[in-house]
Amino acid sequence: MRLLAICFIAAFFILSTSFSCLCAGEKFRVMLHTGSFPPYYFSENTPYTGIVKDVFNAFAKETGDTIEFVRCPFNRSQRKFDAGEVDIEPMSNPAWRQSAKVIGVFSKPFAVSDSIVVFNAEKAVSHAYPNELLGRTVGVVRGYVYPKYDPYFADGRIIPHVLENENKLVQLILAGRLDQALMNKDFALYQIKENGLAGKLVVSEPYDSPAMMIRFHPSKKDAVPRFNKAIDKLLKDGTIKKIYDSYH
Repeated sequence: MRLLAICFIAAFFILSTSFSCLCAGEKFRVMLHTGSFPPYYFSENTPYTGIVKDVFNAFAKETGDTIEFVRCPFNRSQRKFDAGEVDIEPMSNPAWRQSAKVIGVFSKPFAVSDSIVVFNAEKAVSHAYPNELLGRTVGVVRGYVYPKYDPYFADGRIIPHVLENENKLVQLILAGRLDQALMNKDFALYQIKENGLAGKLVVSEPYDSPAMMIRFHPSKKDAVPRFNKAIDKLLKDGTIKKIYDSYH
């Protein structure tokens, strides 16, 4: 009887270990760019986490996976994705990656990213559609794509002024060296609120509102269904909305 009990315990331990291995989540390397892009992410020497980290930590709780955030400049992060050195671009859209070497596999949408024009208050126009900015110089970020504006940049109807990041675009507008720039609405509103820039900067109505999705490297495509399930749950119970609202 004692031998039978020992065998039963051993068999149970083996089965439990095997089951735990089968259920263990994967580790995903998620790109996070250097510097800060509040409220989406902040520099490493601040106590703030940001929307990207908060949302992906919420996803991980649902999927059982582990998230490692990999910081590097934007262009290098895209090369790392192509090479399979990072597994996930956390907020992306297929329209932005049509010319990428590795397009990737996209989840279902979990948010939207409103695209707006930030104006020097003295140069603002009523709307942000390209045909209202003909002949103007417009600030843009190196490496970004702007589906609504790119055709106007290509034929010279609007002149792009390319800089490294949105922070530098804001600096030039405030210095009077640039009248307007294309930007993410959440970033612009955060800058205005935190730095007391109301009256100096004017934000247009959105000219585009692309859906935000998770972009997986093709080697991780099997994870898409469980992340889609997590997205459904966190949208339904309001978790994602609460995260966004906490930074507004």
